[in-house]
Amino acid sequence: MRSIGQAELALAAIVDRAHRRKAFGKLLAEKDTIRTAIAEARIEITKVRQLCYLAAVMADEYGFKAAKGYIAMIKVAAPRAAIAIIDEAIQIHGAHGVSQDSELSSLYAHMRTMRVADGPDMVHLVTIAKEELAKGGGAIGRAVSGTNANVEKYGKFSHVEGGALYVNGTQKASKL
Repeated sequence: MRSIGQAELALAAIVDRAHRRKAFGKLLAEKDTIRTAIAEARIEITKVRQLCYLAAVMADEYGFKAAKGYIAMIKVAAPRAAIAIIDEAIQIHGAHGVSQDSELSSLYAHMRTMRVADGPDMVHLVTIAKEELAKGGGAIGRAVSGTNANVEKYGKFSHVEGGALYVNGTQKASKL
């Protein structure tokens, strides 16, 4: 995806800046905070790249309908990661990062536009949420969530429709 490439460009700019810029008598590359930023950026890029690969494999092997949720995830995750990495690059570059001598501000504006061009995040988030809700919580979800016996025992939610906090049965039917 374009977003991954833009994130790689921003990371390359961070690394270049870290090797060329000194602050307080040391190269930025020797500063732990800069090293942490570089590591975090690489982790984010790798996560997004793997999610993109997963979406592609799902589309190839099971069709686009089965991959719809993964495609929605990558359309949200990749631009968000790229924007965060570009923003970090701007921070590391300081005023130079937003000057006409740097491409970082243009990268940021382009990526912000891409978040809308591929469809607003909210549309993709709804797609992802519908798929998760359709799966249901299952027995594991019920076991982890637990049930507060005192709620029913003392009738604390008698004002709720039906007088119960919990819906009987394993799942509440919903319109997806």
